[in-house]
Amino acid sequence: MDILWKDQPARIREMGTGAPVVLVHGYPLDGAMWSGVARALMPRFRVLKPDLPGRGDTPAPAGGTMEEYADFIEAILQGLGTPAGVAGFSMGGYAALALARRHPASLGALALVDTRAQPDDDAGRAKRDEAIATARSAGLAPIADAMVPKLLSPASAGNRDLVERVRRIILRQKPETAAADLAAMRDRSDSRPDLASLSVPTLVVVGAEDALTPPADSEAMASSIRGSRLTTIPGAGHLAPMERPGAVAAALSEFFGGTLRPPDALPA
Repeated sequence: MDILWKDQPARIREMGTGAPVVLVHGYPLDGAMWSGVARALMPRFRVLKPDLPGRGDTPAPAGGTMEEYADFIEAILQGLGTPAGVAGFSMGGYAALALARRHPASLGALALVDTRAQPDDDAGRAKRDEAIATARSAGLAPIADAMVPKLLSPASAGNRDLVERVRRIILRQKPETAAADLAAMRDRSDSRPDLASLSVPTLVVVGAEDALTPPADSEAMASSIRGSRLTTIPGAGHLAPMERPGAVAAALSEFFGGTLRPPDALPA
């Protein structure tokens, strides 16, 4: 699928057929982080795996706001012609919550994966500023060194192949894109006041050993969203979709399969 974003072409990788599901990646990653989950979902769904602006198949530079990322996802959804499922991981979850505020009619179902609703506190914003300075002065290598141990559970951190895959994805990002992501996260709105009014079916997914957005944050989100479900992924840290892709895909498949209608079931 191709769209225009900021007057530049963006290619949205997709696979499979059925009800559409858009998988939104986190920082400092790109759409490839969803590859294992996408392969497991494709027999049942039309799976779209975009790169957010400033990386990969979306070359237009990132503007550094969560609202821009939400509007980019909305541009994809508009091209689908039917309400879609959206699963947002970490920063992608922040963008998905912004999407739910700005463009609720395009959402058929929402999955929030290893993310949180509250904004950064003062200490968190200061750390974002430090990371922006690091990315601009030294590139992504020190970002990868700092992030990989935080993204993975202790068991996953011992998986050399997984660690190298995560590092490769991080190291191919542009410093200016990482800085834009960090600014967008630093300045994002507090989504907690919006949770009670979410009317779209919602699933919350979290790794049992997530140290960045701990299970308590997901429990708080789920308790605030009427009718939502919470799924905990055993043995996974923050990067559950890469650590336990089969378990994450199973949770998403069950959820989206029960909430989304395939295109041929929609009225003409």
